[in-house]
Amino acid sequence: MILEKPSLEFLTKDLSCLYLGAASGTTISHLSDIVYEGIIYGVEFAERSMRQLIQNTDKRKNIVPILGNANFPESYANSIFTPIDLVYQDVAQPNQAQIAIENCNYYLKDNGFLILAIKSQSIDSVQKSEKIYLQEKRILEKAGYKIIESINIHKYAANHIILTVQK
Repeated sequence: MILEKPSLEFLTKDLSCLYLGAASGTTISHLSDIVYEGIIYGVEFAERSMRQLIQNTDKRKNIVPILGNANFPESYANSIFTPIDLVYQDVAQPNQAQIAIENCNYYLKDNGFLILAIKSQSIDSVQKSEKIYLQEKRILEKAGYKIIESINIHKYAANHIILTVQK
């Protein structure tokens, strides 16, 4: 994503972030280097990935691993006590936009940002990717979110785009 020169001026050293789909910790660790005075809550559903996440990030004081299901944002509310500046979502689910909206509505500050990795093949493996991207953008806009930027990252990850969205 960085290679495509996105507009990321809102990524400050002290922001708070809810990271959905933390997996084993690679990307969240990169974000941790940028947000070194802030806090990142990393939600991961798979227990095996959670074990790896904890092992890979245990020295990072600004990452809080949370075993949870991003489809149910209220289930990890006991771990997050203040509104969040940024929601970063990297999940492979057919309801990606809806997961983002529900988590943003629950945790994101007004005028906060969402970085959303849309994986078209996880949504529908038959439809054309461009149609799926348009559909997901419309879902976000209908919910009152503003698409700031859309970056096609097909040359790095097939059938993926990254959206920057504002609440």
